[in-house]
Amino acid sequence: MARRYYSSTAVATTLSASANNSTTSITVTALSGFPAQTPWTAIVDPDTASEEVMTVTSVSGTTLTVTRGVDGTSAVSHNAGAVFRHGVSGRDFDEANSHVNDTTTDVHSQYVLKALVDAKGDLITATADNTPARLAVGTNDFILTAASGESTGLVWRGSPEVIAVAVSDEETAVTTGTAKVTFRMPFAMTVTAVRASLTTASTSGNPTFDINEGGTSILGANKLSIDANEKTSTTAATATSISDSALADDAEITIDIDTAGTGAKGAKVYLIGRRA
Repeated sequence: MARRYYSSTAVATTLSASANNSTTSITVTALSGFPAQTPWTAIVDPDTASEEVMTVTSVSGTTLTVTRGVDGTSAVSHNAGAVFRHGVSGRDFDEANSHVNDTTTDVHSQYVLKALVDAKGDLITATADNTPARLAVGTNDFILTAASGESTGLVWRGSPEVIAVAVSDEETAVTTGTAKVTFRMPFAMTVTAVRASLTTASTSGNPTFDINEGGTSILGANKLSIDANEKTSTTAATATSISDSALADDAEITIDIDTAGTGAKGAKVYLIGRRA
């Protein structure tokens, strides 16, 4: 819906020259208080059989470019001296009602959300009247983005959280061992992915890592590995899986190195997910 402009101080005026039913440029005697921007609505010969609603699309002095016969009225001839005034017509109310009630095409009503925010403000469950666009809303803590829509609407979840942990230094070759790093979770987290990286690749053997919560692995049978001569687990021939995605707040997390490879250095492990 194109915006139209309005003024409550427009003083009714008159046509300074006659206009036939096809004229699109008309002149008036004055434009005191009329909207400074276009488009706006004009009514010529109001309350008569010749009443016509026009849309004023541009103004140059007292010469107006208009669209004739809008909102169900017809373009008719008007004499010089015909009353010309600014006002509203039925379309102003009909369009506003359509805007409010439109559930399929209008961006404002299409995404009418009924949201419930949990106590931490990090989860919003919402419904929408139609398939949503990718949207984002802010909280004091972080940004929320729209996840894919479920059959009943949208689920809004926190933007991904990433915890990166160095498991070795940058200069010394990786060695095997349990609990090479121990830390505690700063918040409850639902893990959606894990990955590992190296600064220096292994020349032979696949460095392999395990991640444990309270001493129990959160990974499946295939642990997190990096192929020889590679620096990232994202290209590993054998991908890992997550067997326990729910990490509790303040849980003790340990990272084991099950296989060191040869000459690998600068190992890091990443936990990727969202606050639970």
